[in-house]
Amino acid sequence: MNKQIYISVIFFLFIINYSFAQQKIDFKSKYFFTTEEFGPDIKVLTDSVVFFHANSTMYCDSALFNPSKNIFDAYGNVKIEKPDANGDTVFLYGDTLHYSGRKKFAKIRTNVILTKDSLTLTTQFLDYDLKKNIGYYFNNGTTVNGNDTLKSVFGYYYADVNELFFKKNVIVVNPKFNMISDTLKHNTVSKISYFLGPTEILSKENFIYCENGWYNHQTDVAQFNKNAYFQNKEKKLEGDSLYYDRNKGIGRAFQNVIISDTVKSAYLTGNIGFYNEKTGYSIMRDSAVFVQVNKTDSMFLHADTLCSYNDTTIVNDEPKIYRMILAYHKAKIYKSDLQAMCDSLVYNLKDSVIEMHKDPVLWSGENQLTSDYIFLSTYKNEVERIEMENNSLIISQSDSIRFNQIKGKDMVGYVENKELYQVNVNSEGKAIYFLKDDFEKLLGVNIIDCADMTIYLKDKTIDKIWYFTKPIAKLYPPQTLSPTEEKVVGFKWLQQFRPLNKNEIFIWEKEK
Repeated sequence: MNKQIYISVIFFLFIINYSFAQQKIDFKSKYFFTTEEFGPDIKVLTDSVVFFHANSTMYCDSALFNPSKNIFDAYGNVKIEKPDANGDTVFLYGDTLHYSGRKKFAKIRTNVILTKDSLTLTTQFLDYDLKKNIGYYFNNGTTVNGNDTLKSVFGYYYADVNELFFKKNVIVVNPKFNMISDTLKHNTVSKISYFLGPTEILSKENFIYCENGWYNHQTDVAQFNKNAYFQNKEKKLEGDSLYYDRNKGIGRAFQNVIISDTVKSAYLTGNIGFYNEKTGYSIMRDSAVFVQVNKTDSMFLHADTLCSYNDTTIVNDEPKIYRMILAYHKAKIYKSDLQAMCDSLVYNLKDSVIEMHKDPVLWSGENQLTSDYIFLSTYKNEVERIEMENNSLIISQSDSIRFNQIKGKDMVGYVENKELYQVNVNSEGKAIYFLKDDFEKLLGVNIIDCADMTIYLKDKTIDKIWYFTKPIAKLYPPQTLSPTEEKVVGFKWLQQFRPLNKNEIFIWEKEK
């Protein structure tokens, strides 16, 4: 035989013998013997029995050992010590044990306990692969890890990576909350739970639902995805993904976000949402909309940023909480009976008053209203009163090139049945309106200057005017005035900005 081949064969046989020797189970006990009942192949071991296999050590009161098959059954005070890949020791306890040396596989039954570091797992049936350091229970198990108690019907424990995988009727009990899940993975070192199915988290403060995400039990910070929502007594927060800090009471949501009021019919929508459950403060950005729901005519408010917060007033010596809405930059409102735009606004839900700031424009029926500031008073979601401060102007279209106009320093308008029917002009009043016959033929242009006036409208046109303090009025024949003379100072027709439906609140200026 070739010398090189001979050496190779010898080395191969050595490896086989060495591997077999490594797989052979060793033992020691105070007594061992054979019996006629079990036969000559079975060794009966009693009193201080210890088995050694690979890097595992196993203890019991008594055992039946079959050396030829490399298996044994152990009884009474069963204990297994097995190091994991990180050098930490896994301890297994139970009443009985069946062990296969060839497979390095243990079946532990009755009063089973697995411990490692701060982890304690209890069950009645546990299979443990000592080669892979993986344990599995299949008929209910309970795990205690720090402040958390985790229960499920099925469970896996991966000792080398410190992970538990739970399936079916998963329950996590924590001093701050209870968690119910279909499928859950938990890391015993980081104390992070990963949700892999429908999950509910219940606490005294709120309720959370998701179908994917994670929860850090040490920091109380969590991420929820897939049909996720957060709800407490006041608010419901929904989004494609939610971030939640329980200690700070802060929730953040991203994409398709809805923050709804659980008491009143109102909500915020957008793609970036923030909510502080301790203060009730909410922020919405990116396609942000505030919706005040009405069965027949809801109001839609859009701005670059929308904020909602609680304020307090005293009524009969008792504090009453009400909601405030702030809209910043490019604010637009659509409602069937009114539309509006301004740079920013404040909506006080206690008094149902909307304060419009910086270049406000309001459209009510055929009328366009502008001033430095506009205040809308509403009742049951309907506008009742419009207050205009500084450079106030109301314009309505008479025909394709002519406009009826009412100008003054300050004005107050009154609305009934969704129509402007009365306007009080306070100081620096001026009116330009076009008189027509029943066939809409132009008869003349009436120009009136008067410090204070009360104007009544009917069928969307000026019906009559009451003058105060030295009025000056003049009727001009048709087409005798220039286009400039037919307009008051500061005239601007802003129809291209008017939203005609709720989708147009996102358009700041339409093409002319």
